[in-house]
Amino acid sequence: MDKWLSHPTSLKIISVIVGLLLWAVVHIDPDTSPQTVTSNVDTKTIEASVIKAEGLDTDKYILTAMEPSVVRLDVQGRLSNLLNASSDDDYVVSVDLKDAKPGIQELPLVATLPKGITLVEMSPRTVTVQIEEILTKPFELQVVTEGKPAAGYVVGASTIVAPTTGVLVTLPKDDMSRVGVVTTEINVDGADKTVVNKKAKIIVYDTDGIEMTNAVISPETVHVEVKVTPPFKTVPLQVRYTGALPDGLSLVSVKPAIDQVTVYGEQKLLDELQVYDGVVLDLSKVKQSGEVQVKTGAIDGIKSIDPAEVTLAVVVAPIITREFVGLPIKLEGVPTGMSAVFRTPASGKFDLSVSGAESVLNALKAESLAIAANVEGLSPGVHSVTLQIDVPAYVQTVLGEGQTLTVSIELVEDASTGTGEDDSEEVGGTPTEEPPTPTPTPTSTPDTGEESSNGSGNASGGPTMNP
Repeated sequence: MDKWLSHPTSLKIISVIVGLLLWAVVHIDPDTSPQTVTSNVDTKTIEASVIKAEGLDTDKYILTAMEPSVVRLDVQGRLSNLLNASSDDDYVVSVDLKDAKPGIQELPLVATLPKGITLVEMSPRTVTVQIEEILTKPFELQVVTEGKPAAGYVVGASTIVAPTTGVLVTLPKDDMSRVGVVTTEINVDGADKTVVNKKAKIIVYDTDGIEMTNAVISPETVHVEVKVTPPFKTVPLQVRYTGALPDGLSLVSVKPAIDQVTVYGEQKLLDELQVYDGVVLDLSKVKQSGEVQVKTGAIDGIKSIDPAEVTLAVVVAPIITREFVGLPIKLEGVPTGMSAVFRTPASGKFDLSVSGAESVLNALKAESLAIAANVEGLSPGVHSVTLQIDVPAYVQTVLGEGQTLTVSIELVEDASTGTGEDDSEEVGGTPTEEPPTPTPTPTSTPDTGEESSNGSGNASGGPTMNP
């Protein structure tokens, strides 16, 4: 034995064994089991993992409440795996709403973890959700302006350029009944021209004027234009004429495509303006029936007119002449206490020839022709009085050879009126034995300094367009 122990090889073996025993004494904890000595598994806690709702039919339902909205996760895995999944977004907690129905219900949660990591604990394991049925309805969009425009300007019409269709609003069924108005707001403070907002936000308010932030709006913005202009007024349109038609032609009708225009100017001027007659048709340029474009010119201090151009449908036809015999002359302005007696013509009637298109003259009645003699302000005695003749639109008077538009009338005081010995007709303010014919109200054309013919009381008169 002593010989073996003294052998060099035996000493080397004994030295190795002693070294191993010493290493074990130093490194092994007597309170730790052998199974955990070399373990590299660790744990991790995610305090607030957000719950994601999945599978909901968003065309029919909306998730209006979820409690809780986050959960706590305790997970474990190798240290390397935990380090690789360092973001909380790698740990997904979801609730499946595929089969959920309207109402309040409790549903289980499902955790989806990164590879190599297992769930130790999830708290809570269920979530309470509230689901409501949704509706989508179209609404008319209203444009609301804020602020005041520059001095001397007013806010005009608002135009929704795009989209041209209505606005769709999606809300829970119970909330839809509370919708009050769908608007977009445009600021016009200090503006002196049209305000344009291509991305005006749409807002839904309930009946109490509170914004409904849960409303889903399509589209979310619109392109809106708000006119800011001088004061304006919409008035009837009246067509005036200048020049004369080519020989052999007469007007049948002139019809504007619109019957009103919008004029812009100072408020005082607009208050007095009753009709716009700035559309002037030059008859000398009309060769045949058709449409004519005429500009709307600024007159009488008007700054601008909308539209800037008006389309006139002009119809012309060959001219003819027609004679009306024995039209009564209406006396006007006979002074009080005096009587009027026709001397020439003694009958108190007048033969009148008129010209115009055949269709116009065929429909013309004698009652539409008014002939009057005004003796207002004349003294007793015989006077030559010029007749005033009013004819309808597109009809002109024509004087025969040697014919004049004057008559001879004698004014006598009632006290000295004859007793019937004079064979002249005494009218006393009324024509002959026939009742007076009602006189149509003539259309007056304001004097604008341009040549204009109204067909009234002259042989070369042109037509007048009633507004």
